[in-house]
Amino acid sequence: MKEKNSKKKPRKKANKPKETSESDKKKIIELMHEYNDLKDATQLVLGALATLKGVSIRSVYASYNLPNDE
Repeated sequence: MKEKNSKKKPRKKANKPKETSESDKKKIIELMHEYNDLKDATQLVLGALATLKGVSIRSVYASYNLPNDE
């Protein structure tokens, strides 16, 4: 058998994700709460608008080109 004279390339180490500090975690949670509060308020406004117009919420979403994922 012939010996291979191939030089092995060193493997690249996988980039470990940076650990999130406690202050970053708190900020992320704070931002998520703010996002959820704003989303809830928007849902209420769109629901009220649909009621006032006498149309479905789906049609209000469509009239404002909003995603209808629900």
